[in-house]
Amino acid sequence: ITGAGHGIGKELAIGYASLGATVVCWDINEKNNNETMNDIKKKGNDSVYAYQCNVADVKEVFSVAKKVKEEVGDITILINNAGTMCIKSLLEHSPDEITRTINVNVTAHYWTLKAFLPSMIEKNHGHIVSVSSIAAFYSFHYGTIYCPTKSAVQGNSFLIE
Repeated sequence: ITGAGHGIGKELAIGYASLGATVVCWDINEKNNNETMNDIKKKGNDSVYAYQCNVADVKEVFSVAKKVKEEVGDITILINNAGTMCIKSLLEHSPDEITRTINVNVTAHYWTLKAFLPSMIEKNHGHIVSVSSIAAFYSFHYGTIYCPTKSAVQGNSFLIE
């Protein structure tokens, strides 16, 4: 689960763990990610792992994915949840903010798919969940970068199916 350090990602991690799943938590924020792991362990599931990963960095995604495969095994459910939201008008966004939002919200999905999809195909078993938003369908004021990234996630999900 990418973005497992807080919000929806954290709740998904706790939920899957409560069902007995082995949970692999990824987040750029190591402290929050470890808190998610420790919260799960306190509830009696020791089959949880936390990895710091900047999903916008392709080299880091492939490196951490390799480590996960070696230490945990193949992933059978990939939940692309990590996201960032900078609410400003287009002219107020810096080039770095635009690039980061697109890389985290969209491009990261491709990197995690390239890392984990081959073993799913090989085993003819696996599931991919791409967390999007109502913003994929309905833009809102100052969602000039965020809304299109969520539309891209939605469109990519339909293509994968």
